[in-house]
Amino acid sequence: MPAMSPTGTFTTQGAYSAVEADSPLMTNGNPEREDKKSDSCCDTDCTTSSNAFFQATMSVTLGVFVYEGTAYNLIFLGRVLPAMGKELFVPPFFVLFNLVWVLALWAYVKAYISNPGRVPLEWQQFVREVGPALPVVPSAPKWSPGKATYCRKCSIPRPERAHHCNVSGFCVLRMDHYCPWINNCVGCYNHKFFLQLVVYGSMAAFIGIVTSLPELILCIGKLCGIHEGAVWKEDSLQLTDIVAFLMFGSLAIFLGVLLAPMLFTHVPLAVSNVTAIEGNYDNMANPYNMGSRIANLEQIFGVFGPDWFIPVDPIQRKGDGVSFPRWDEPLGPNDRPIADEEVLKGDQLWRVRYQVRMRPLQAEQDEFDPIKTLSKWVYGDDQADLDAPMNVGCVA
Repeated sequence: MPAMSPTGTFTTQGAYSAVEADSPLMTNGNPEREDKKSDSCCDTDCTTSSNAFFQATMSVTLGVFVYEGTAYNLIFLGRVLPAMGKELFVPPFFVLFNLVWVLALWAYVKAYISNPGRVPLEWQQFVREVGPALPVVPSAPKWSPGKATYCRKCSIPRPERAHHCNVSGFCVLRMDHYCPWINNCVGCYNHKFFLQLVVYGSMAAFIGIVTSLPELILCIGKLCGIHEGAVWKEDSLQLTDIVAFLMFGSLAIFLGVLLAPMLFTHVPLAVSNVTAIEGNYDNMANPYNMGSRIANLEQIFGVFGPDWFIPVDPIQRKGDGVSFPRWDEPLGPNDRPIADEEVLKGDQLWRVRYQVRMRPLQAEQDEFDPIKTLSKWVYGDDQADLDAPMNVGCVA
């Protein structure tokens, strides 16, 4: 833990010495040094066994999902319904089920392969440029709107609402949670796909169960000897067809049970513009509530349009994931927020929303101490000069 030495200089102890050595303040913009830091602090959090476990979890989930769609089309629509003389139901069931199943599978792939929102290099350059003028507070489980927090694992201040993912090994913009079912972190850039996966996956499981329920009951009754008469056309179904169909029903119920809690947990959070991490914050009212469900969802899905319902990147994305609009932002003379995203872009917007202080006078610049500035970033301005600094850590 960092401490003040008897001579008044800032010292570090144990593993935390890497923060001093690899801090952006100490690299002085050296690309080779920064690349080494990135490799050392952002790719070693998760062990090989954990990676193998999450990969296996994702493979099983994806396999179950693919089997559900394949069995519904080939066994239920292709074999069971024709054997029971219900050919007329095949076309509408095919369209209804496959529409949502394909969208769910598409969303699954997008949620898995998409970058969840790694902190961009532009932010790191911004941090180096403004230096001590950027207000940085210790990481804590509470709302900190318009404040950067210091990540002791990545050794750099990170944007508001960003958190360090211990599995992925780096800080994620507006991190929601790590999902083992997709083997990826859910953050600013793939949150939309995760929500679509949950909604469309639940709908596919529900439609599959409801449309096939009478036939599932008949097949179970036939195997158990309850129905002794002819249930389907003679020699039209094999035992393997019945077993595969019953497996489909079991797996569809499994997916429904798996996705239902996610649906009733994450959708209410999304319409309030709250992440799963922020759901337990109670130090103030949600500062990012835009006043309506549509406006809150636009922070995830982009401006409302047809792309809301398709697993593609938002056509008109709201914000950059580094800073976020707040309901209490001060207004300008035209009743528009001073931090207007349509006027200010990039670091200009960040300077306003993070309330970057004016550059210090030349005398203060001459006395700039990078170690003291690092201490302020880690412990906050009020704690930088105390003999017993706070013990703070990252919120994963």
